[in-house]
Amino acid sequence: MSKTLFNLLTVLLFFGFPQQGKSAENLSVSVTDSIEINNPYFYVLRNSSANVSADSSTVGKRVVVALNSVKINTGRKIIQLERGQVTVFQPKETYQVARGKFFEVGFKQKHPELKRPEEWIEPTKNIVVYDDAEIRVFEERLEPHDIREVHSHAQRVVVRLNLVQLTDPRFHDVPKPGSGIQVPNTVKYAEPIVHAVKNTSDIPLFNIVIEYKIDYQSPESRVQSQESRLNSH
Repeated sequence: MSKTLFNLLTVLLFFGFPQQGKSAENLSVSVTDSIEINNPYFYVLRNSSANVSADSSTVGKRVVVALNSVKINTGRKIIQLERGQVTVFQPKETYQVARGKFFEVGFKQKHPELKRPEEWIEPTKNIVVYDDAEIRVFEERLEPHDIREVHSHAQRVVVRLNLVQLTDPRFHDVPKPGSGIQVPNTVKYAEPIVHAVKNTSDIPLFNIVIEYKIDYQSPESRVQSQESRLNSH
């Protein structure tokens, strides 16, 4: 084994092999270990912020989700957040976190076409905390042993805050061992879906969901619209 290969293996074993979805490609960050998610639609950083001036063509709106007491200085005002609270920054807005633990969830400006669920059914029992033409942020709430009937989601990032276990009661009233566990202070990216959810735990579900908004049309409607546009020419 060559010395170069040995050194490379040593570095990989010491620091860990790269994890899928955590590459710093096309993202300017000072601490690459802070990257939790980096895909064509979103990035997520833990206790760090993207360099907006360097990434002005890539980084769009950013959502800061507090994991404990967080103090943010925007240069114009001080923002205080408690666990589970959020604040949204527009493209090119800058800020500094003076205290606290948080996730920064960023929307990519130049992303592929958004995907769509099979149908759109608005979820109930959640609390919307931010809503504009492109994105929305809501508190995903569900009382112990309660059910949220069939509903839809677009592409989204989910920040988990309470330790609960979920299941889709249409298929499993009791969750499979190890499935549906919401581990606090973790984050995941999720594809569009139509499902139902039951909270099987004795404490409430509390997640923060950061989601693209889509102008939903059924596949049949999209085909009809495309045909109408073609026929009009």
